[in-house]
Amino acid sequence: MPSLRYMRLQALLPLVIHKGEPKSALVIGLGTGITAGSLLAYPGLDRRVAAELLPSVARASALFAGNFNAAGDSRLDVRVADGRRELMRSQSRYDLITLEPPPPSAASVVNLYSSDFYRLARERLAPNGLVAQWLPIATQNDEDTRALVRSFLDSFPHATLWSTELHEMLLIGSVEPQELDASRIAARLADPTLAAALRDVGISGPADLLATWMSDRTGLERYAGSALPVTDDQPRIEYASWVRPDELQRTLPALVALRSKAPLLGADPAFDKSVTDAHNRLMLFYQASLNAYAGYRDEWARDMELLMRVEPTNPYYRWFVSSSER
Repeated sequence: MPSLRYMRLQALLPLVIHKGEPKSALVIGLGTGITAGSLLAYPGLDRRVAAELLPSVARASALFAGNFNAAGDSRLDVRVADGRRELMRSQSRYDLITLEPPPPSAASVVNLYSSDFYRLARERLAPNGLVAQWLPIATQNDEDTRALVRSFLDSFPHATLWSTELHEMLLIGSVEPQELDASRIAARLADPTLAAALRDVGISGPADLLATWMSDRTGLERYAGSALPVTDDQPRIEYASWVRPDELQRTLPALVALRSKAPLLGADPAFDKSVTDAHNRLMLFYQASLNAYAGYRDEWARDMELLMRVEPTNPYYRWFVSSSER
């Protein structure tokens, strides 16, 4: 469930908030096929492309559930190719470029997290296009996460941060300003196929989606501070120190503290309140989870009992309760 949630949001969240009418999307890294397969749940796309480096991974994606049969659906063009070279060799432009590579500290993938890569991806965006970068927050130390954020900020004039899962964040970058039009987002989420794909992972409507908003560029600049960026010729993340065992408890609160009010367009007070309420429920879950990681089991149980009283049917929250009962 945690992976299913963030991988679906990796593709669907930027498409839903896109201020144009997205028609094309590229996923770099097929993996389990969940992110690429999520493109199949979004109506209106004319071109869906996934670039996967390893033929064996492309074959193995058929073994995973939750990916809408990505590798077997003719609407998805799966190319066995290096994702960065795919962008270099073609002048094709995309409304969305989203990434599902291995974690940034893994060997030989730093060139998908560097400022140089982001500038290349920026050049392949259609007007109003978005680049969505997976930002795991438990696979590297906080100071390295700050360096990764700095790389992104150095490459995109407009950047936002979203929390797609307890252990994962999402960076969305663009050349033009990003807009969060409440009525457009609600209209898109009225599509039954798209709504079902998100409901499966605990996003039951526009409020739940927008509750994952964390910050705009201002907050991200404050977080990155004076950190040096990751570049092709300075791939420091690949040579970083061992990850501290409590790093989630350090990085998650620092990123959550950046949260600002989502700049919604056309939202009435009732809609604003629904977003705030959904965000508060998400933060209650994060608080409970941090208590669990710190070994405070009674506090975890207290917070989750409260959460289950106010949102008993959310499949994402319920997954953690069921897991703790096994």
